[in-house]
Amino acid sequence: RAVLMDAPPPHEDVRPFIVVARHLLKLGLSAPRILALDETAGLLLLEDLGDDTYTSLLAAGADEEPLYVLAVDLLIGLHGRPETVPSGLPVYDDEMLIREATWLTDWYLPRATGTATPGPVRQSYIDAWLGLFPLVQAQPRTLVLRDFHVDNLIWLPDRPGIKACGLLDFQDAVAGAAAYDLMSLLEDARRDIDDRLARTMLDRYHAAFPDRNRQAFETVYAILGAQRHAKVIGIFTRLSVRDGK
Repeated sequence: RAVLMDAPPPHEDVRPFIVVARHLLKLGLSAPRILALDETAGLLLLEDLGDDTYTSLLAAGADEEPLYVLAVDLLIGLHGRPETVPSGLPVYDDEMLIREATWLTDWYLPRATGTATPGPVRQSYIDAWLGLFPLVQAQPRTLVLRDFHVDNLIWLPDRPGIKACGLLDFQDAVAGAAAYDLMSLLEDARRDIDDRLARTMLDRYHAAFPDRNRQAFETVYAILGAQRHAKVIGIFTRLSVRDGK
């Protein structure tokens, strides 16, 4: 059994997926192995990691804490390695962060209010973000998978250690602050988790990096949480309004 990825140019590009998948495999993580490829046609034949996504397991009543522990331990293992960022990866810079955050003012706000966002309002919103992003950029850069949440994690119980957490949907990976993927996991809009569990997972992560500034990390965690959810509500509005989904 295998999975066929059909992502034809010019609308799709399989090359970022190939780069990140090979890098994750090189690091000893469980990304799908690429069995065959045709980059020109946008076709990849991928290892089938199965159907036991975190989402399906949790919906079936699985104990959530061991699954979250495994996912956090994977991030600890990833962020603790000096060679974690492959060469040529885009940087999660201010321009990219602003572009995503303004999907709220450009898509959600007009839908909610019935009128286009006034230029001065949009600019003041951008300025507020630009006042915060230096704190984000001051953090050490690591590999940020960008969509690290329960829909994209697969339980692989026959594999040892953090290899038991399979990874999907990482083609948009960038070099950015480590707080992003942890926030994406624990603050995901798709699934609420108990505050106690979120705090336990944060404590577990910080315990692995005792020399890092926890306050600075959690400030950036909060900034990126707000940015991600501004992006998400804008994307979902755009999918509805523009794409009819």
